[in-house]
Amino acid sequence: MAAKPHENHLLPVASPTLSYWRSEPHRLDSHRSTEQLPATCDIAIIGAGFSGVSVAYHLSTSDVETTEGPPSIVLLEARQVCSGATGRNGGHVKLKTASITSIIQEHGLEAADDFAALVRAQIDALKELVETEQLDCEFELRRSYDVFLHADEAQAMEAKWSECLRKGYKWTREHDFVGEKFAERVTSVRGAKAAFSGPACSLWPYKLVTQLLEKAMERNPHLNLQTETPVLSVEALEEGRSGTIIHTERGSIRAKKAVFATNAYTAGLLPQYRGVINPYRGTASHLTLPKGADPVFPHLSHTYNIEYGLKYPASPTVDYLNPRPDGGIVVGGGRWLFQQPEELWQDNIDDSALIGPVLEAAYFEGYMQRVFRGWENSGTKLDKVWTGIMASTKDGMPHIGKVPQRENQWVIAAFNGAGMTQILLLGKAIADMVKDDKPFEATDTIVPRRFQTTLKRMET
Repeated sequence: MAAKPHENHLLPVASPTLSYWRSEPHRLDSHRSTEQLPATCDIAIIGAGFSGVSVAYHLSTSDVETTEGPPSIVLLEARQVCSGATGRNGGHVKLKTASITSIIQEHGLEAADDFAALVRAQIDALKELVETEQLDCEFELRRSYDVFLHADEAQAMEAKWSECLRKGYKWTREHDFVGEKFAERVTSVRGAKAAFSGPACSLWPYKLVTQLLEKAMERNPHLNLQTETPVLSVEALEEGRSGTIIHTERGSIRAKKAVFATNAYTAGLLPQYRGVINPYRGTASHLTLPKGADPVFPHLSHTYNIEYGLKYPASPTVDYLNPRPDGGIVVGGGRWLFQQPEELWQDNIDDSALIGPVLEAAYFEGYMQRVFRGWENSGTKLDKVWTGIMASTKDGMPHIGKVPQRENQWVIAAFNGAGMTQILLLGKAIADMVKDDKPFEATDTIVPRRFQTTLKRMET
């Protein structure tokens, strides 16, 4: 359902490009629990991606043993379940070496170790969740390579790695360094000058989210899903009248509490986040082998980030790659191809169109043959290309917690393209805050304190 013209220009657009992950729709994809919107609810969650579903799941499962039971929840989605960033990403969870060294530079040792601990805990939590709930989402524990192709960047990263080892940074304990002598042979990436390997997992994000939502709805009969229901605006009630009025295309809901799991679209509903949470576009693809083709050697059992080290100041020159169990491969990146003009990506929420320069360069065509040794004659072909919308912040940290100067409103958004490394546990933290009115610092998770959304962060 397309959004009607409205002053909110940060609504998800209609008819987004079809990602590989969304090629097998779940029965809840366009589901509405009731024909009409409920007039009221205990908690409204705006956004039915990984963030919103994680919050809904934890709210629906934490109280099942109490006499009160789980709260009444309305889960609102402008399009379909998991049709945003989670349904369009790379499908792997890892601590990227370039990210951790950037955090060290910007925020220091403690912040780096805190972030690394969160990512490690997220991998463990995902494994436990998939096994406990028996989610069929192709979950695999793996290792992942960060491969550096430019000699200067490889040397700089090796120097940073050596310094981190000397200083005893905790994140180095589960990571390994491979120098130029063996980097190409070990990773199979042509021209590799250095590589780091670390723990990772891969999965089918859409299947994870839709099946998790299904479990939440089974546990909580008061969880009402309303897809294809864009939220146009929200109205915080004045003091003495607790709650938020949520105005949608199909009517309004009065919620005692509201959670904004809106990522790149947050500023459209909470104007105080304009210039704080900024949307940007990216692109990804799915590659396939010919039917009946023999397995390719070397077999790729790791996921990858491939750092090209090109001199594009406005854009990282990195790709990601996730080999799938069926032999297909998800590849994303190529951002430097469309860094100019900025309108192609910055503050752009149009995921209904493919990105022209990527298509013109035929970037994903022949990718495996071009990049990986041993794949020259694999016959790998391009199957799908799609566009996705992410959200960035100036300090590189998401915004989590109670919306400043608002009662009974919480936000979980702006993951800087790394939501899969954090969202399950951040959703649990938000659920704890909402359910028991806990302050951010009282949550029993390992969420870094720098993630807290505050006026100071918003004004910096």
